[in-house]
Order: sequence, then structure tokens, then C-alpha cells
Amino acid sequence: MNPLLIYLLEASFCLAVLGLFYRFVLAETTFFAWNRAFLLGSFGLAWVIPALRLPLNESTAAFRDALAIDLPVFEFYASEPGGASTFGWLGLEPILIAIYWCGVAFFVGRLGVGLALLYQKASRAQKVSWGRFTLLEHPDFEPSSFFRWIFLQPPADETTNRDWILAHETAHANYLHSLDLLLFQLVKISFWFNPVLRYFEKALLEVHEYQVDRQMTQKHSKDAYADLLLQVIQPLPPRSLVNNFNQFQLKKRLTMMYRSHSSPLARFGYALSLPLLTLLLVVFSCESTEEQPVMDQNGPEQISERVMRGEVFDVVEEMPFPVGGLEGWNTFLKENLRYPESARADGIEGTVYAQFTVDTEGSVNDVRLVRGVNPLLDNEAVRVLETAPAWNPGKHKGVEVPVKIRVPIRFKLN
Repeated sequence: MNPLLIYLLEASFCLAVLGLFYRFVLAETTFFAWNRAFLLGSFGLAWVIPALRLPLNESTAAFRDALAIDLPVFEFYASEPGGASTFGWLGLEPILIAIYWCGVAFFVGRLGVGLALLYQKASRAQKVSWGRFTLLEHPDFEPSSFFRWIFLQPPADETTNRDWILAHETAHANYLHSLDLLLFQLVKISFWFNPVLRYFEKALLEVHEYQVDRQMTQKHSKDAYADLLLQVIQPLPPRSLVNNFNQFQLKKRLTMMYRSHSSPLARFGYALSLPLLTLLLVVFSCESTEEQPVMDQNGPEQISERVMRGEVFDVVEEMPFPVGGLEGWNTFLKENLRYPESARADGIEGTVYAQFTVDTEGSVNDVRLVRGVNPLLDNEAVRVLETAPAWNPGKHKGVEVPVKIRVPIRFKLN
């Protein structure tokens, strides 16, 4: 599969797992700053984890096989003789990639339009300097904020509500909630196709409001602030780029406002995220690396006895090599491999690892699959290796011995 599609699938899986963990373990706690950090961290982890490549000793890997000497990776392109196809580009993968980039372009444009509209909105407002902030007043505005811009209606005779609204929006600005929303927009551009993002957006907006509500109720009566919310808040949809005073889900905000603080033991839930993070790293970031085998120190007589018993060696003093060298071996693979038509049409590609034994006479036998990609590509690699010409046998302590060789064959569409 195309590396970009693999990355997007892995990142989407990470987001889904982290979203489920937040929903069932952390969402109902009152550690709002920690919850905000977890949500923002989830965005970063979804970006980073699938892109990391961490070495994992193969002796601890689930797919560990007997050690064998790896030949250099042979890359076989669909455009090679026998692999070419007039309509190979019409596979599923190119279509999916094109759709993805179209979506990215759409959401980049959407963000640009949103910022332009925000600037246009600010340009038609009356600007009033208010300490570190700029008040943007217009009769059509609903209370909201974007960094140090605060949008609101011109002052009326009654200024009490206005003072509360200003305190509320400056709290959003001081917490840098607008920065969170911009970060989320970048995540949305990257993973626009992922339905889990709708939950993350909702959860992030809720945490923002919980943080501000707590700050407000630390300085003012909870009952008075709740009355203000009931008077002022209208059921408006969430805004993508601004923190809006008129947020939805008032019932949840009031419930959280009057809820007792979570027990310190509830912080144990954040510790539980560490094993989850480790699991995601192992699954998506770790790559196996083989241990270097120790050279056999037995004498010629012991080596001959082991050969007679049918033992196959991993590493020897004189390794087997193809007749005609690596150039001749690559020529053999290029001339005999065929890119399966069905695999080409479905956009399937990847590296197939196969293993064989070069016996004491140089014959290639015991061909088998070590790690595959797809049955179509796996079977083609094994088929060709079973017809491989003889090699020069390997030697150890002057004795010809059977040796395992592993061959990586990378099938590529372009």
C-alpha cells in the first residue's frame, strides 16, 4: 500500500484510540487543564507516532524468524518489462490519494476563507482599545474572541452583562484558546476524512468553556454566573476560529460547574494513558532489527559433522554468492518477475521478504515466505525464487555448508 495511505490509516487509528480513551476515562473529570493537554497531545501523537521509526530488536518481535543474511533490497517496478500496464495508473490507490489531496486543498481554502471573513468582520467594526485587548463593536456581533480581539455589541444602558462578557472573553484570550482552535484546524486539514475529529472538536470546546467557567466562579457567585448564562446564552453552533460566549450544551456546563472536584486518585487515569501510548508506539513506530549472529568457532571436523546432520548455517566465513554476482542476480529477477495484474489494478505494493537455502552444491531450495504484503505479490516472489539458478556455495573453515539467505523484493507501482 502507498506509504501516505498507510500513514493516514495509522494516524486515524491513533486518533480513534485516544478519543475513546478520553471519552471513557478522562472526560468527566474536573482536571480541565490536564484534559486540554491530553486533547492537544493527542493531535501531536497522531501526527508523530506513525512517522516514527524506532529500532526493535527482532528477538523480541512477534514475527521473529531464524536469522539469515539479507541481500540488498531489489526494487521491481510495474513499468519494468513484464510489469508494465497501459492502464496501471487507474488503480484504487491513486484515486484515493487524489481524493485526499483534493480534500486537503478544500480545507486549506476553507481556513483561508474563514480567516479572510474574520478580518473582514473586524474591518467593519468600531475599534476600542481596552488594555491589552481590542474591542470590536458592532450591533450584529455576538460575543466572541480571537486572540486579543473581542467581538461584542456596543454598550447599552445596562453594562453589568457586558462586564461579565468581557471577563469571560478575556479569560479565553489569556488561556490562548484561539491557538488551540488554529491547531485543530491544521489537524482537520491533515485528517479531514476522519469522523472522530467531530468528537475532538466538541471535547476541546467543552474544556475551553469549563476552564473559563471555573475561573469566573472563583471570583463570582456560581448562582449569579449561572443566571447570566441562562439569560445571555443562545443555542448557536460552535465557531471554528473564535471562542464564542454563546456556546451550546449549557446543561453540561452548569452540571460541571456545580460538580465537586475530582478526587486526586482520578489522576491515575492519566497514568493509564502511558501503557496505551507505549502500545501505539510498538504497533506503529517500532521496526525490527536483527541481532548480529556470532561467528561459529568450531573446527572443520565439527563443521562437517554438523553438515552431515543437516544443519543449515546463518553466517559463515565465505558467504554464498550468485553466479554473475549481484548484477547477474538482479538481472535474473528483473527478467523473470511479473507484476500481478490484479495487484497493479488495486494499487497494491510493498516489500516481500522471502528466504531460501543455498546447499553445499549451490542449489537454491527450501524457498519460503518470511514476511508478506499480499498473496498476489507473495506468491510471485516465491514462484520466481523457486526457479533461481545455482549459486556458489558458502564455506566455513574450508568446508562447504548450506546457508540461509533472505531476499527482500520491493514491488513498486511507480
